[in-house]
Amino acid sequence: MRYEVTLDDRRVRVELGEDGRFTIEDRVVAAEVRETVRGWQWSITLEGESHEITVVTHEPLRLDISGRDVRATVIDERALRARRGSGAARVERVEIRAPMPGLLKRLHVKEGDMVERDAPIATLEAMKMENELLAPIRGRVTKLRHVSGTKIEGGAVLAVLLPE
Repeated sequence: MRYEVTLDDRRVRVELGEDGRFTIEDRVVAAEVRETVRGWQWSITLEGESHEITVVTHEPLRLDISGRDVRATVIDERALRARRGSGAARVERVEIRAPMPGLLKRLHVKEGDMVERDAPIATLEAMKMENELLAPIRGRVTKLRHVSGTKIEGGAVLAVLLPE
């Protein structure tokens, strides 16, 4: 299966062969992928270099790659062909999800608030570390799913934003 992958501003073509081989921009790459938390976290070794990847948000896709926040898109070849055939862009809601289980220490916003991109939405405490979750877009907070002091499961929706 072929994919178009964008990490921040860098776009590459990736092909995953049925034999487990990775091809990046027509170059075969030695790779090993191990899922450590189903659907949320992977340990990837590319050409001997190890990377830990965690999904921070799904829509839009934000990844923590070895401690670096990266905005990403991944489009498979079928979706890419279908997208080229459609003209209208859709406005979709954006869910802010907990990247790991923890304690919701603080909400920095209220429902109805307008937030700028990278504005703090919530602070999650996990393993005695506080993690500030930021808005991936400029938008309006339409839903808060939990209150401060709540124990949160990894992947739980904390807030919903609508782009503006």
